Amino acid sequence: MPQVFRGKAQVSGLAMSIDVILYPSPHDASMEHQFGLDKVQDQNGDDCAMRSRNEMIDGEIICHLIDRTGSPTIAHAKAGAAFLAPLAVVTISSSDVTAWNTTWLVVPGSKIDLKNEGTGSIAFKLMRYVDSTQNTLMATTPS
Repeated sequence: MPQVFRGKAQVSGLAMSIDVILYPSPHDASMEHQFGLDKVQDQNGDDCAMRSRNEMIDGEIICHLIDRTGSPTIAHAKAGAAFLAPLAVVTISSSDVTAWNTTWLVVPGSKIDLKNEGTGSIAFKLMRYVDSTQNTLMATTPS
C-alpha cells in the first residue's frame, strides 16, 4: 500500500489528480471540538498555566447507500460503498451548517455498515484544523 503524506514536505510521488464520483446520500453528521493542551507547572510542580494548540474539528458524515440515478439496479449504491484514500481531501460546500463548508481530511475510522434488511450506510471520518492557514497547509500536497 502506498504511503500518503500531508504537510510541509513530500520528497517522492507522482503529481496527478483524480475525480471520484460517489453515490452515497448524506444522512447524518456530527462534529467534535478537539485541541492539544499543554500544562505548565511552577517550581513546586503545581499547575499554574495552560496552553492550547492544534485546535481542530473531528467530524463524521453518515451517508445511506442508495441509487439516486433512477436505475432499476443497485449498482450505484454498491459502487458508493468504498472507502476514500487515507488523508484524501474532501471539500464540503452548500451545507446548511456553515462550519462544514470547508476542506477536510479523511482520517482513520471510516466504516461501512451493510444490513440484511434496510439501507446500508457509510461513515466518513473527517478532520480539519480551525486555523485556516494550518488547515490549508495540511490539506495541500507539496509539489
